[in-house]
Amino acid sequence: MHIAGLSVALVEPEAALASLETIYGAFASRAEEYARDRRNPYLCRVACSHCCKSGAFFAVTLVEALRWARAVADLHEPLRTAARSEAESLVRAQAELFHRPGEQHDVPGRRDEDFFSARVTRVASMGPACPLLEGDLCSVYEGRPFLCRAYGCPVDAYSVEGDSAIVFRSLCHLYAGAHLREFVRARDLKLRLGELSRQLAGGRDLGRFTSAEAILARLDADSATPPSAGGSA
Repeated sequence: MHIAGLSVALVEPEAALASLETIYGAFASRAEEYARDRRNPYLCRVACSHCCKSGAFFAVTLVEALRWARAVADLHEPLRTAARSEAESLVRAQAELFHRPGEQHDVPGRRDEDFFSARVTRVASMGPACPLLEGDLCSVYEGRPFLCRAYGCPVDAYSVEGDSAIVFRSLCHLYAGAHLREFVRARDLKLRLGELSRQLAGGRDLGRFTSAEAILARLDADSATPPSAGGSA
């Protein structure tokens, strides 16, 4: 797998993707249980796409990037070419906004997580739309990353919790002012994404990648070979 200038030899990618689908399924079950309780506001709806149209630039793990890259590769032309062209524009903006005087350089595969998160926020603050949005629908919906799945409901995986309150930083704008009595618990699932990604990379922690880098990732026959057979990061 080629992503963000790295060539990564993947270890047992099919097993990793099967485990990823299990994680996605577990989250879907928890979100459905939340939505079944009518006391809980569940406001995400088909064709809203607000979160996809503004600030849709975020970080993904390696295993999510692999699943997403496969979905992008399966797109029909010219949609695939158009999406990658937009992603290339985002990567150019990323290169400019990731660096500020006095800051350490951004090195994919060896990123400082605090710096990386702040840098991703800089690009997201420009309000870019997701390159994979087609009309008001996701063109790779079944392959979308965990954040996209979690964004439509209150979820603790991307929240900040204090002594007396929990703040949902990634909460959809539809929930502004809504009274929340419950939320979806998914921090354990988010942590599992990191574990899967380390296994996929042969025990190495390559950190996270940007959504634009994942869209531009390339897959080939060498991606599924064990580390001893070639490929490095």
